[in-house]
Amino acid sequence: MIHFFKKLRQASLTENSPVRSTGGYLLYALGEIILVVVGILIALAVNNWNQDRKEQLLGEDILLRIHRDLVQDTIMFRENITNNAILRIEIKDLLVNLYDGVSSIEEVQSMSATYDKALDQVFSPNDNTYKSILSSGSLGLIRNPELKDEIIDLYSEYDQTGALLSSINEWMGGVAIAVDTQTDFIKFNIAADDIYSTDEMLNENDFSFLNNKEDPGFKMIVRAISSTAFNQNVRTTYYSELIDRCNNLLQLIDEELKEIEN
Repeated sequence: MIHFFKKLRQASLTENSPVRSTGGYLLYALGEIILVVVGILIALAVNNWNQDRKEQLLGEDILLRIHRDLVQDTIMFRENITNNAILRIEIKDLLVNLYDGVSSIEEVQSMSATYDKALDQVFSPNDNTYKSILSSGSLGLIRNPELKDEIIDLYSEYDQTGALLSSINEWMGGVAIAVDTQTDFIKFNIAADDIYSTDEMLNENDFSFLNNKEDPGFKMIVRAISSTAFNQNVRTTYYSELIDRCNNLLQLIDEELKEIEN
């Protein structure tokens, strides 16, 4: 078609050409318009293809980043489960030793260290990529609607789990405050025991309540240890469930990435 309009144009410019009539000029003008429209359509098609390809690459990059985060999360969740299993044995041993009776400052210090480890648990999944996607409005670059829904659901479960575990931490914090205000147990904490430089400051009288099962302080310590065991067990349960969810989503992302490549 373009070759035809070129010939027509050359003919129209020839001085004695029959197409120099009004009809010929109109035909030539129509041809020029068609050429311009075709050119615009081709440019738009190329631009749309380039934009579509760009968005496809961005969507693929988002999936790769989420995939990386989920792999790191599953590793972290498994490590937490393993650490909790070890810690639970230490908690059981602590209670056995407590009920058998405490005979030395070093023994109380060991109990305090175990209690600290049981308290020090934070739920911190790798959700920065997802949060940045939400804030930038890039979630629509994930074109598979089912996969997008699965991603949204998982990170929503992250939020719900984090809120629940935070509420348990607040409850445990309240118990810890009661332990600190009603007993001298904190004096045996590794972060504090070095400041007591004489026997008068730190001695067996400071932990005598641990050898009286009817003492409110003894019962408070048992309650505090029980709260850490509850927290640990809840976390292990949620970590196991999240590992299954993460593995399922990882499989879906792998399938989507293969589909994109093909």
